[in-house]
Amino acid sequence: MFAVSVTAKKQGYTSGPVYINDAIPQFSWAAWSAQPWLKGSGTEEDPYMIKDLVIDVEGSIFAMMITNSDAYFKIMNCTFTNGGIEGERTAGLLLVNTQNGIIFKNQFTDNGGSGIALIGAQNVRIQKNLCNQNLVGIYLEWSMFNTIKQNDCKNNLISGIVIASSHKTIIENNDCAGNAEAGIALINVNTVDPDPEHDPKDNIIYKNNLENNQLGIYLSNADLNDVLMNTIAENFYGILIVAGSEENTVYHNNILDNVVQSVDSQPWANNWHHPYMFEGNFWSDYTGIDENEDTIGDTPHGDDWYPIMEENSWEVMTPIEEEISDPLLPNRLGGNRLVNPNETSYIRYGVIQLFSERINGEAYPPYTVRINGVEVLDSVWIFQEETVLEEPGLMQLYYIKIPPYYLTEVLGLTPGYYEYEVEICCYDYGEQTVFAFTTGYTII
Repeated sequence: MFAVSVTAKKQGYTSGPVYINDAIPQFSWAAWSAQPWLKGSGTEEDPYMIKDLVIDVEGSIFAMMITNSDAYFKIMNCTFTNGGIEGERTAGLLLVNTQNGIIFKNQFTDNGGSGIALIGAQNVRIQKNLCNQNLVGIYLEWSMFNTIKQNDCKNNLISGIVIASSHKTIIENNDCAGNAEAGIALINVNTVDPDPEHDPKDNIIYKNNLENNQLGIYLSNADLNDVLMNTIAENFYGILIVAGSEENTVYHNNILDNVVQSVDSQPWANNWHHPYMFEGNFWSDYTGIDENEDTIGDTPHGDDWYPIMEENSWEVMTPIEEEISDPLLPNRLGGNRLVNPNETSYIRYGVIQLFSERINGEAYPPYTVRINGVEVLDSVWIFQEETVLEEPGLMQLYYIKIPPYYLTEVLGLTPGYYEYEVEICCYDYGEQTVFAFTTGYTII
């Protein structure tokens, strides 16, 4: 095992480089378990815990490296400094062929490589870390199903976050400012597309702050990614999409005061608006008008056919959206509820898609709802910041609004119980799927 000096420092510990390799017994998690900074047993219920550890090294390709591990672990409140030599694949914290980790509330500064680097990693959550003044803040390569959330990735010598040849990453609520190149870069993440019309999404870039970088968001040879609800301000290039990047969707972003707001070398191959909501982005330099006051500009802004008139206006619900999205909506038909025919009543059904479902291709649009075989045309789109699973999602609510007395005076229904059949049609892993069920209501 590495010769390390471990000493108490205030309420924490200091150490030289730490190398954990579960394929080599003398470097395994179990072999390190005697260290005072390592607790737990590596199960999902009792993960290994590395906490309050300070590693300040010089000239090593890592401060800590974990490789060939599928144990559950958490690294929290640690400091990694001066790890890595020049190159993104070296790092303060380097995970190789590793999964089931949580990297939470640590500091990665002044590392000659990346602050955090994942190579061939899966199911790792990187959250609320400080990744400043490294070569790259956070770097992923050949990795899948990871989450990068609420990290501070500023003033790095190359980029804040780089996703290279990696897929199914959720990049959410990070602050990436003042980086010499890109705030967030997706490079060589082309996806084999088995069904061009109905394919799962790949990486999702959501609600990040990208300011004062050379490039706010950079896509190169990157397909099928979603870019939404980000603030992209005062960069040289706001969004730069270069050749080889197709089927990306860019919508509901605030694109503000960049020297060059956006460049897309293949605009015909990407969507600069949501393909079903028909809503694009807010542009600080848009000079068009909105005569019909539907919050969408009447003329395009470059490649964006549906520019939004006000910053963050997608967060403001219209009166009908507020009414239909109310979970306590009264007098609803369905679910065996009691219905007063003298009051306005509703039929309402929704399909919600979480980020994890979108990147897996589970139950994704277009959706269709039929009541007794008749398609319901009225719908609203609601973006839910947090769902019951604490994950953002987009819901489409289909509804029928029934005026007072319609059930009794127009349809001639009398008090009693009535049933109807609902069909919800969507795509599931590329196959069209219909979920059908029967429900009812009682007129009082």
